[in-house]
Amino acid sequence: MNNIKKAGIITGAVVGGVIGGTISVIGKVTKKKFIDELGESVVDSTILTGGIAGEIASGTTHLISGKIQNQQDKLEEGKTELKSAGSQVVHNFVNNVKTVVDNSGEILEGVKEKDGKKILRGTKTLAKVVAVGAITVGAIKIKPEDDLTESPSEAVLTESSKADTTSDTGVQKTI
Repeated sequence: MNNIKKAGIITGAVVGGVIGGTISVIGKVTKKKFIDELGESVVDSTILTGGIAGEIASGTTHLISGKIQNQQDKLEEGKTELKSAGSQVVHNFVNNVKTVVDNSGEILEGVKEKDGKKILRGTKTLAKVVAVGAITVGAIKIKPEDDLTESPSEAVLTESSKADTTSDTGVQKTI
């Protein structure tokens, strides 16, 4: 891996660490798994975006220097890197479309079956896609919602209707 690719990955990690890390810490402090996972997805997405950008920059550099110096091996290396970056972009786009379609289907299925957990799980994953896409403005990499830490009724409560209660185990819980 050359220095240009490394710089792209490092830049993505730094930006992701600052923005996504902050979001993740807020999620951990407030004990909101969704916010924590959103932050982690921002970190993953910015690293992916940085890696793709680094590969594009590296490929372009090799292509231009190969053309100027009339070196076929550099030209080929540049073409290979640009093709790889393009392939990563297409692969990421296809995965994101699949995620949106799958989760939209899960929401519809949940509505038909009157299953609030399916609706919430699908909605949370779609919300992550939208939020990460808006924050990172690049490639999106998220983990779908696997389990629900909040019941559907907890998720729709407004801020003004929340109250602190203590469960049977003595753990304070906001509902």
